[in-house]
Order: sequence, then structure tokens, then C-alpha cells
Amino acid sequence: MKISQKLISGILGMATLSASIGAISAHQQLNIAKYLAQKEAEEVAGLLGYFVSHELENHQMRSHLQEHVESLHKQRQRDLEIVDRDKIILADVVPEDIGTRLDHDRNNEVGKTIHDGIPRTYIESSLEYPNGIQLIAVAFKTSKGETIGAVILEYTPLYKAALAKAHKNIFVTSVISLGCGIFVLTAGYLLSLSISKPIKKLQQAVVNLAEGKLETRVSIRSQDEIGELATSFNKMADDLQYSRNGLVTINEQLRDEIAERQLAEAELQEALKDLKKAQIQLIQSEKMSSLGQLVAGVAHEINNPVNFIYGNLQHTDDYTQQLLLLIKLYQNHYPNPEPEIKNANEEADIEYLIEDLPKMLTSMKMGAKRIREIVLSLRIFSRLDEAEFKTADLHEGIDSTLLILQHRIKVQNNRPEIKVIKEYGEIPQIQCFAGQLNQVFMNLLANAIDALEDAFEKELCPNPLIRISSEQVNDNAIIRIADNGAGIPEEIQSRLFDPFFTTKPVGKGTGMGLSISYQIITEKHGGSLQCISSLGQGAEFVIAIPIRVVKSPQLSICDRNTYR
Repeated sequence: MKISQKLISGILGMATLSASIGAISAHQQLNIAKYLAQKEAEEVAGLLGYFVSHELENHQMRSHLQEHVESLHKQRQRDLEIVDRDKIILADVVPEDIGTRLDHDRNNEVGKTIHDGIPRTYIESSLEYPNGIQLIAVAFKTSKGETIGAVILEYTPLYKAALAKAHKNIFVTSVISLGCGIFVLTAGYLLSLSISKPIKKLQQAVVNLAEGKLETRVSIRSQDEIGELATSFNKMADDLQYSRNGLVTINEQLRDEIAERQLAEAELQEALKDLKKAQIQLIQSEKMSSLGQLVAGVAHEINNPVNFIYGNLQHTDDYTQQLLLLIKLYQNHYPNPEPEIKNANEEADIEYLIEDLPKMLTSMKMGAKRIREIVLSLRIFSRLDEAEFKTADLHEGIDSTLLILQHRIKVQNNRPEIKVIKEYGEIPQIQCFAGQLNQVFMNLLANAIDALEDAFEKELCPNPLIRISSEQVNDNAIIRIADNGAGIPEEIQSRLFDPFFTTKPVGKGTGMGLSISYQIITEKHGGSLQCISSLGQGAEFVIAIPIRVVKSPQLSICDRNTYR
């Protein structure tokens, strides 16, 4: 509640209290008037009762009672009745009622007064007195104290006179109270205005100050407490504005410092990320370089004796055929050899040798040819002879990668063979870094095999399958490598190519395979690498490489180390 409302409420309360006091005072005056009228009537009735009691004691004086009653009625114009203890009327202003029993006291007020001697007032209403008249009953006694009857006296004139005086006093008191109330209300209203108006100004100023309007000031020049409060408020606003200006300056400086530190921290984090990425790439490049050198060395060491063996196997086959032909000629021309030759022929089982030796030589040719193919695949995968940006056959790189991963594709102890379906389309040879593309094929196919093995263990993929397809779309060579594993959740797909991100257990992946593959395809070859997958539907990686490249990109130090 506002102060002005409180002041007005207080003033209204005071005015109400004043009016209530006036009303109570008037009511008290009315009661006093009634009391005085009743006392006067009691005194008259008492004197009359005293007189009547003495006359009743002297039986010869009863004849004078009626005369006294009529005389008093004429003097004061009041009704008067005298009854004995049985309420029989002894004297009355109406002579006809003498000797009858009094019955106009409905609550037996007269009988009660005769019984206990206590004066009582009551109102008599009748056709003669429709508004009622005020009566008082007073017992009278003998000199011995015995109640012998009662005097009933009308005191209506006294009551009306007292009531008129009380009403007059009530009117005067009400007028005075009303005037005082109006005065107090007017003075209170003016006082509340003089107090609430400057307080409202202060309140609005405080609200403005809370909203940040520190230039707010109040113009109150009164020499009272409110004026002192306004002066203090203005001083506080000055101090706040000064402090705020200082805080704004410090805050701006702090914001600039934080921005500089955040920028430095971001640059540091980016540098640290690039450093880690370069470190991983360097380690990967060194690993691939060492692996390429090792593969190339092994292939070279195996290739020379295999070529020697494969080249001599043809001569061995020719010589063997000549020897077998010579043995057949000896058998035809000398069917009956010497016993020693015959025994040696049986011990050597010449017939079996003639049949099995060509088969053995054929198997040796096939084995040597297989070794030559493996050596060729190793040389193609390492691409030590193709470190420059040159034309290469993508199908040849995929096949060599599959041959190297053959030990993981074939039947395992608890897993069937992973079926590989090749759907190669017609694509020309393209200019590329063949060794790096083989590394991409190795990463994607190894991840597909890992996904299929994990899905098979969870009984989600009973028949593991890898599908490799290729086609030419406009000026791009498109390679698709898809599996029928468990698929990749959508929330993970956006992070697949982030450095160091992996879903594999600790020790099984570094999180750099797909990141390096993405960099090789996008940065080194100007192509794209994307993943298409949904849960339960497997995953497909799509490689798009431009078939024609106008300008060969420059090799980095790491790339040159990889293909030294």
C-alpha cells in the first residue's frame, strides 16, 4: 500500500473514530435522558405511594384516594392508577375501571414489582394509545414494611422531553463530528499530497536508476527529511555514474584482453592440432615408406629366384618330355630288357613316373606363376616405381590390395569367407598418386572387413559381403566400396573423417585412417570421399576422382619420403 493511501486510510479511520465517539456520546446522552425521566417518575410515584400507603392504613382515608388521583391528573395531565397487592384497581383517572383487575402489563411488570419491590417501566399500547405510553410501577408499603400495592404513573412527557434533549445533543454532536471529519480529511489529503508527490518522484527516479539510466536526478528543494533523502539520492546517482564509467572502461579493457587470449588460445589449439596431425601423418608416412621398402625388398628378393625357377621350368618340361619319349622308344624297341634293367624298372615304377611327372611339372608351373602374381601385386601396391603423379589403372590397385588382404578375406575358424563381388565398369586410366590411392583402398577395405567381423560376432550378418563397383560419371571416376554390415549411426557419420576419431577399441585403431584417406582424395587429387549408411543396412564409401588433371600438385616432404 502506498504512503498516500496509508495516510488517507489513517485520516479516514480518525474521522470514523470521531464520528463513532460522537454517536456513542449521543447514545449515552439519550440513555441518560431516559434514566433521568425514569428517576423523576419514580420519585413522583414514590411520594404518591407513600401518601397512598398512609391513607390505606387509615381506612377512613381511602375515600380521598380518588380525589388525589384526579387532582394530580388535572395538574400534570398524566395517567395514574393505584392497585392493591392483587392488582385490583383502587383509584384511577377513569372511575369506571375502579374495582377491576389491571391487565395492560403484558409481562406482569406490576405483579413483579409488587412481589420484589423493584420499580419497573413498561409501555402500554391500546386503541386509545396507538403509539404507546411510558408507565412506571412503584410498590408502596406500610409503616411496617409490608407491600400492600403499587402506584402506576405515566411518565411519557418526561421521557419525551429527555428524548428531545438527547436528540438535540446528538444532532449537535453529529454536526461537530462531521465538520471535524471534513476538516481532518481535507488536511490529510493535502498532507498526503505534499508527502506522496515527492516520494513518487523519488520512486520513479529509483526505477530509472535500476534500468541503467544513471543520469537520472530529482529536483526536490524542500527543507525536510524528503529533501535530505533527495539530496542523498542525487549524490548516490553521481557516485554510481562515476563508478559505472570506470567499470565500463575496465570491462572494455578486460574484454579486449579476453578476446586476445581467446584468439591466441584458438591459434595455439589449431597449431597443436596441426602439429599432432602432421606428426601422425609423418609417422604414417614413415610406416608406409618402411612397409613399401620392406615389401619392395621382399618382392625383389623373391622375384629373382622365382623368375629363375619359372624360366627353367619350361626347359625342365621340355627335357622331361624328351626323356619320356626316349624311354618309350626303348620300351618299344627292347620289350625284353635285361633282368637288371627290368628290376630297376619295377622298383622305380616307371609307368607311374611317366604319368605323374608331367602333372608335377604343371603344378610347379602353377605355383611359380602364383608367386609371380603375388610379387607383382606387392610391387603394384608399394608403387615405389610410381612416386610421381602419373597415369595408373585403379582396378589394378584394387586387385593388388585384395590380394594382400586375402588372408583376412578367406575362411576363418568361426567365420565363413567374405564374398567379394567386383562390378568394374569401363573407366580409363587416370593421373594420380597410385601408392596413396592404394593406401586409401587398403584403409576402406580393412575397415569393411572389421565391420563385417564385428557384425558376424553379433549375429547381425551371417553372410558377409563386400561389393566393389566402378563407373565413369562425366569427368570423374567413381569407385564404390560397400559392405552388408551393421551400418554407421547418423550422429557418427559427420565425424568419420575427423582426425583421431575412432569407434574401435583401444589398440585396434588410431582414428587417422579415414582422415588420411579423406586428405589424399580431396587435397591430393581434388576429388571427394563420402559415406552413405544407415543402421542395419551396411555402409558404402564413394570415391570420386577427376579423370583429367590439368596441373599436377606438388608433393610434400612426407609424400616424397613415402615413395623414396
